[in-house]
Amino acid sequence: MRLPVLLLAAALALGFDLGGYPLFDPDEGRNAEVAREMASTNDYVLPQFDGLPYLDKPIVYFASAAAVMEVLGPTETAARLPAYLFTLATLIVVVWFVRRRWGTDAGWLAGLALATMPLVLAYARTTIMDSALAFCTTLAILAFWDERPVLAWAAIGLGAITKGPLAILIPLATLIPYSLLTGRRLRRLFPLAGLGVFALVALPWFLAVSHRVPEFPHYVFVRETFERVTTTRFHRTAAFWYYLPIVPVAAFPWIVPALAGLKHWRWAWLARRVNPQAQEAIFLACWVLAPLLFFSLNQSKLPQYVLPLMPAFALAAARGLDGGIGVGGRTYAVIAGLLGIALVSLTIWLPAPISLTPAERAAIPQTALALGIALLISAALVWYAGRVERPRPALVVMGYALTVMAMPIVSGQLLVAVGEDRSSAAIARVIQNVRPTVKGVADVEVVGVSAFPTSLPFYLRRQVLLAAATARELTSRATALHRPCS
Repeated sequence: MRLPVLLLAAALALGFDLGGYPLFDPDEGRNAEVAREMASTNDYVLPQFDGLPYLDKPIVYFASAAAVMEVLGPTETAARLPAYLFTLATLIVVVWFVRRRWGTDAGWLAGLALATMPLVLAYARTTIMDSALAFCTTLAILAFWDERPVLAWAAIGLGAITKGPLAILIPLATLIPYSLLTGRRLRRLFPLAGLGVFALVALPWFLAVSHRVPEFPHYVFVRETFERVTTTRFHRTAAFWYYLPIVPVAAFPWIVPALAGLKHWRWAWLARRVNPQAQEAIFLACWVLAPLLFFSLNQSKLPQYVLPLMPAFALAAARGLDGGIGVGGRTYAVIAGLLGIALVSLTIWLPAPISLTPAERAAIPQTALALGIALLISAALVWYAGRVERPRPALVVMGYALTVMAMPIVSGQLLVAVGEDRSSAAIARVIQNVRPTVKGVADVEVVGVSAFPTSLPFYLRRQVLLAAATARELTSRATALHRPCS
């Protein structure tokens, strides 16, 4: 199998036409503008949005995007490039770890599996912090597993200034249950050197911002952490089972071989204290189930919260495929075939209740047709490889990887259509074409009246005024609480 070549192709597909469509509001537009202002002011300590302190998220992604913008300018590519690079870094960590533990082929398989999961693809191309968080938590968890707790705590420290306490919770929620179940000492997770490295990485920025904004610690620990977990104030509440349909789609298609080993769960449970292979299975189960339980109990729920769990599915799939390359192949072929038929049917039937722009309605059928054909080809490859007398592992792996690799290539027109609908790029072009009628006026003043498209300052390359009863239109709780506009 040409696994390195397939992984390279998947990595290139993740970054295909990265800047070919507008930023999506509110998250991408806001985060890109924070990075643009950071690059413009050279203030790499306190993030700002439209000239006001933006304390909702830490510094790492903003600083990374700002550094790229210093080189490439404030473009969509520059805003999204750090997410792509953090995803590539996660792939490198996974391949490196699995090759050392399970062999070369398993390492390449794990990297390919992770690179061709829909959730990984989506957030490798999105101006948001979750890909950076996933890199930090993956490095931390694998470093703990490899008995390198100091490196693990360094990664946790970086994650803490990327997306806050989640970077601490996810690794510890994985390792503590695993240690208790397998009879390992908990003390080994908390060496003084590791805790010192964590403080060295995370505290300087936290203290610097707290000095400039004294209410920052209360905002982070009470409003952004405790209230997010225990209250419904963030309007992101959902049922306890919210993630049950999301996880299979997020990890598709590799969740099929990843779960193939469940038939041995009783053996793994009974042998968990003495058998290394059983301990590996318990470790991967803890990586998924313990954080997933927390996210399910959490009052604030979003699909991207489960992104740090995807490497566990990739490792489980690599173990299953490496032991028997066709494991779960028939199940996958049936699922992929049915999904392919459903997508192809959208070319002749599109549900009326969906509210779409004309451009979106025109782009969906051809995108669905292309993805449907890719799914059908994928199903045929895996099905055929499982029926021939001699195993065809290359066909199975290509079948699993094909659909997600095709997604960014065939969905360009749809992404542009959705971007024009969910972005301020078109409004900015209109404003930039306006010519002031009063002689001596250098520019047109732009004011949002009880409305604030978050990407508008980014595309105008300057701040936009807001006239409103509060600053909630800025989609920043910190700004809304402390800096009302009028």
